[in-house]
Amino acid sequence: MDREDMFWQVYLNLEDEVINLSKYISITDNITKINSKTNQIQVIEKNNQLEVYSPHIADLLVRCCVEIEAISKELYFDNGGQKIRGSNDIYFDTDCIALLNQKWNLNDKQVLVSSINFNFINDNNKILTPLKKADKRSGTYWAKCYQAVKHDRYNCLYMGNIKALLNALAALYLLNIYNKNVKLTIKYTEIHNLNMSFGSKLFSLTKPDQKYLIDVINGKEISEILHSTSCPYILKYTNQSYKQIIKACHESSENMQKYLSIQPELKESGFINLLRTTHNKEPIFWLLGKYRLNKKIPSTLSYEDRKRLFINSYEWKGRIRQLNNPKTENEITEENIQAEIDHAGIQAGIELQQCFENIRIIKGINEGVCELILDKNDTKYSL
Repeated sequence: MDREDMFWQVYLNLEDEVINLSKYISITDNITKINSKTNQIQVIEKNNQLEVYSPHIADLLVRCCVEIEAISKELYFDNGGQKIRGSNDIYFDTDCIALLNQKWNLNDKQVLVSSINFNFINDNNKILTPLKKADKRSGTYWAKCYQAVKHDRYNCLYMGNIKALLNALAALYLLNIYNKNVKLTIKYTEIHNLNMSFGSKLFSLTKPDQKYLIDVINGKEISEILHSTSCPYILKYTNQSYKQIIKACHESSENMQKYLSIQPELKESGFINLLRTTHNKEPIFWLLGKYRLNKKIPSTLSYEDRKRLFINSYEWKGRIRQLNNPKTENEITEENIQAEIDHAGIQAGIELQQCFENIRIIKGINEGVCELILDKNDTKYSL
């Protein structure tokens, strides 16, 4: 058994024992009772069950924190810790977790309580940041409780409670995530299927932000180091997909510029005035679509002629217009026809723009391959 599996199996054993507690204790942060006047169920927010303690729970807390000490020291040595292995002056919090927090910003990493056996309504109990201030001596609630029950079990037994145990187990889960260092490759179209529990029956991680995917699809070349926030993982394109999408974005931009350069409307005074009055608030293709349709259906015509031309136009039947504003012929009135013409023209412009952008959409969404990788302050895209 390798080191990662050894620590993970110990964690899973502890997790099973904690889940087993829920068979005997209703682990919740609320109490429900029947309102005698309305005969309806009333929920009262409290933390009573989280404060339940026992010698067994205290023992689980100590075992969990011993594992935290052991795994944090291994990660410390793996990531540049300068103290000598076996030295008596290596502390899991002020030395080990302090170094890891400096590298990985553990303070902000969240763990979600996702098991249906744990019925929490308060976000502070459902969304945990178990390593926040864990680099300080007894900086977390679970660490304070651990030290208390370890050194004075009889007088401090009440600190061996479910809340401390659950937070300590979440901290151990998070450290195991870094120790396992799992890397996943997944198609963009399968991102919604990501299972962020990584084998836990009790916890999961928050979904990673997709900003580094959206930015690339929009043509942004990213040279800086990538970072996550609440999730330990970064979701990015593989370098191969990144290169293909950026290339497709360049081709899309070049093709659009070539197309626009030969369009006569861009030299007409009416279109130039339209550009000036909108102050570039709308993309040029949208304005071009609106301008073209208004040229075909000028306001100087009668309402009946405008409506006839509008209903028979490509813009009226356009795919995007039908999706976004599927009005029937009877809904066009003399009062709204101008607004509807402008709207349909813009939708036609969007459709025209998408013709050029399809290549990057296909590369980024249909064919894009992503990777889920731990944020260790060293992840970058490379062209």
